[in-house]
Amino acid sequence: MALFLKAEELTGLISITEAVDAVEQGFASQVDHPIFSLPRQRMLANDRRLTVHSGGCVPLGVAGTFVHYERHNYTAQDQSYGAVGKRVYVSYDSEDGELLAIIAGCPPFYQWQGAEDEFATETAITSAVGTRRMAREDASVLGLIGTGRQARRHVEAMCAIRPIREVRVYSRSADNRRAFCATMQPYVEAELKPVEQPEDAARNVDIIVCATGSNVPVVFGRWLEEGVHVTSIVGSNKELLMEGLVSRPRRELDDEVLARADVIVAALVQQGIQDEQGDLLEPVQNGVLGWDDIKDLSALVTGRIRGRGTDKDITLFKQNSDQGVGYMALARLAHDKARAAGIGMEF
Repeated sequence: MALFLKAEELTGLISITEAVDAVEQGFASQVDHPIFSLPRQRMLANDRRLTVHSGGCVPLGVAGTFVHYERHNYTAQDQSYGAVGKRVYVSYDSEDGELLAIIAGCPPFYQWQGAEDEFATETAITSAVGTRRMAREDASVLGLIGTGRQARRHVEAMCAIRPIREVRVYSRSADNRRAFCATMQPYVEAELKPVEQPEDAARNVDIIVCATGSNVPVVFGRWLEEGVHVTSIVGSNKELLMEGLVSRPRRELDDEVLARADVIVAALVQQGIQDEQGDLLEPVQNGVLGWDDIKDLSALVTGRIRGRGTDKDITLFKQNSDQGVGYMALARLAHDKARAAGIGMEF
């Protein structure tokens, strides 16, 4: 029988590292079954947005769809959620065809998370998959740009995959920086420090994480130093551009970041092409690099490419969209954990 789960029932059952391992397995499956997954699909009417992520993972015996709906607030400088509906996983057993599970909401992977934060919890998990494969093993200083929900998730996820001892936190608001450090300090062993300028979070660090809602670059290539790894999460505003509601593609990085990176990996290159994502498309249009210079996460996690050649390499993971294969890997993990714990409702 299929299982119906409320995401909050999974509280305390799935660790960050278990989630990262599962999502990595999902992306690995894309190499052998590349057309058993679609790039994320979005439908838009002004500020109304419906998004669908579909895919399947043969090794995990799961396939299905993850769907969510939001309304957005946006300016020339940034974008934020105006209203958010509960997100839903619909998963099937890919081998016998039976409905496996319906999960209402996003799994609560993080210690600090409350019911009001139960959406888009998966983004930092995918970020951690790429970062774990690309950042130096001894990375201990993290520069974090952003102080919203995604920044809170990313700091906990990054501290779970690397021996982080210090986090330098920047956002435009000094109050937000201080509040972030005070709120998140109990949940990580690393020392959290607010910094005055974005450059302070980018120099003399091992990892830079951009977890913002920005529409304009917040990290510049001239700041990057040997050996640093950069993870960036801003995606596309293509649909808003098509409707004439904004004038420029979203950016979180300037062209020089892409020019200086020795290795560039995206969650899915085709997503960047389809969505005309500014952080990838504009450097290609400007002749900084070609699409062939950007590699898929699936190639990275299966060892088809190296995350870095030396400790001096500058590396970039563009977390340009969570994919159906990752969501379905999490659906399988959540289903199996729920069965073992005897939670959820059969139907």
